[in-house]
Parts: sequence; structure tokens; C-alpha cells
Amino acid sequence: MMTWEVTTAFDETPTEMELRKRFDEEFRDAYECEESQVCFCPLVSFNAADGRRHRYLVAVADEMLINYRKKFDRCLPKQVMLFAIADKILRGTWTEWVNVFEANHKITGEQNAETDFLDGNLLLVALWNQSLYILVFMGGRLCHWSEECGFGKSFDEQCRKRVSLFKKFLHEDELFANDAGALNEFYVQCNTLSNTEELFRAGTKAPFWHLVDLDKCESMKFCEKRRWILKIAVVFALCVALAVALGGRFVKSAVVEVLPVELSQPSAHDLEKLAWANGHRDLFPAKWGPGHGKFWGRLGEVRAGRRNYGECCNPPEFKLLGIVGGRAVLVKMVTGETKILSLGDTLLRYRVKWIGVDEVVLLCGRKEVRYAIETR
Repeated sequence: MMTWEVTTAFDETPTEMELRKRFDEEFRDAYECEESQVCFCPLVSFNAADGRRHRYLVAVADEMLINYRKKFDRCLPKQVMLFAIADKILRGTWTEWVNVFEANHKITGEQNAETDFLDGNLLLVALWNQSLYILVFMGGRLCHWSEECGFGKSFDEQCRKRVSLFKKFLHEDELFANDAGALNEFYVQCNTLSNTEELFRAGTKAPFWHLVDLDKCESMKFCEKRRWILKIAVVFALCVALAVALGGRFVKSAVVEVLPVELSQPSAHDLEKLAWANGHRDLFPAKWGPGHGKFWGRLGEVRAGRRNYGECCNPPEFKLLGIVGGRAVLVKMVTGETKILSLGDTLLRYRVKWIGVDEVVLLCGRKEVRYAIETR
């Protein structure tokens, strides 16, 4: 994992396809991997002298990750643990003992971490399995990540020189130069930690990692998971009913009568079809619509006089007030109510499909609606 910078025009944001093309051109000699083994996570973007700078956290896998996926889980690197450590430090809840450098660059004993890091500016240096990690947080937001292997088992002269070189970069970098001196430094020896698995699980729940998946296997996403669960439930119910029906034929008893099987509630999928047929469009998600199997063609006669699909996807009326970091959208409804939406959130029958620098795309079935920030 590393921080990678891309420069564009001031009003542009690179697409996923552009990122992969640039990355391949720049690192084709260093990395030989499939597209699905490279993941780009946006860190921060800012205006520089020559254009808009976009910095990404890039994760590169050196082997196929499908074998590491358990059921429908996401695939994430173990280094997510470091993000959880930094979060605890920033919140003032980190109670582990740490190693720090003295002025003579030797290792002290152990020092308890009770420093106030509430300003959100943090330089975290971690040594884990002979790899040195450097994370920088500004205002509580991750802005830089680097990792290098080939170090020792403890903080030594080699680590000190590498950290010293990195500090020179901070003072010269356009993003960090003004605040480089205000960073709180923190050094953690991860090999001494006993709760790495707990920290990893905590890190995966952080908003930064919530939508990240190093294995781009589309068949394992959430909607597919729900669809497979419904299919498995229906198949299981049919198997149970068939087993009971066939088993009754082999019961040879003239006295004992086999009681009829008490049927359970119909499956959720069938209930959704019934609700749609009776006009209850507001009871299920936007994925329902024309083209959802042959069922919808037959349903046309049943829904005579009801609203059609186009009416169900009437665009919501609101004013786009602003976009924060390409992740959150602030809108004002016609009723005067303001809402904050993120990727995947729903608004009426629409779902937030994509958030750009100054525009957002909503999706209802196959219908897309684009809203842009009004400029005066």
C-alpha cells in the first residue's frame, strides 16, 4: 500500500478507468497484476500551482484474492489495524505503551500515551514485522500512507534516518508544508501488541474502509448476497416440502394419520411481487422495476389503471447545496428540509449512484438523473 498522486486540470476528477491507465503506464515495470488486484481509495485533493492534485491510497495484491474471501466477506489488508490504532490515538483512548526517539536518537524505556491529540494532526510511525509504516492525519483525516520493508525488529538508527528523511518531505510538500511543525508524533511497536485481530476488525468498520474491497468480485456484493439468501430459502422450503411429501408415501399405518404440513409464511420474494401487483410501490427498494424477470411482462394486465414505471421514478425535487470531499451530498428539499446523502443512500425511490466534484447521479431502476450545483 502506498500514496499515489495524480494531477489534472483544476475542474477535473480522474475516473476509475483513467486511474488504471495512468497507474499501468507509471508502474507497469514494478507491478505485474490483474486490474482486480489494484484498488484506489481517494485520500485528499487540493489546488496546486500546476493544477488539481489528487492523492490516492493504492493497494496492490501480488496474488489472486478470491481464495481469501470467506462467503460474502470483503477482502481487506491486515494493515487496516494501523488505521484503528491512529483512530484510538486521535480520540485519546489509546492506552498501550509505546517506544519513542529521544534527542540523541536512542530508544527510551516505555512511555504512556496520554498526550492530547484532539487537534487531529498526527504523524504515526509503526514498526510491524520488519516493515516501517508512516501515516499522516490532518484534521483527523488520513492524508498520507507509506510502508517499506527491510527494517529490523525494533526502532533503530535505520528507522530514525527514514523518519528524518520523511520529515524533510513534509516541510517541502505543498499540502503539509504549513502544518508540518504542528504534527503530533507517535511511535508504535506493533510486534508487541496482542490484540491485532481486534484492532483489524475495528478498522474495517471505519467510514474510510466501509466500501473498500480489494477483490472486485461483483457477484459477491450486498445485493447479490440478499438475492442468494432468498434463493436458498426458497429452495430449502421446497426441499423440506418435497421430503415430507415423499416420506408420507412410505408410512404404512392404518391407524395413525399423517397430519397435513403446516405451511409457513410465503417467501419475501413472493410477498414483494404481490405488493407490487397491488400498487404498493413504496414497500421495496429501487432495484424493482421493468426487466426484473419475465414476471413483469405478465404483471401488466394485473396492474391495469395503476401507475407505470416512469411515474414510479419521478425525479425528486431538491436543490443541490454542496458536495463534501466527493463522499457526502447536502441537499435542500422543496419542503425546506435539508438532508445529507452518501453513496448507496436512498431518496424517495432513487439511490445515490455516483458523487462527483460538483454533481451527483441518482438511479431508479434503469433511469439515471443527474443534478449539478447551481453557479451564479
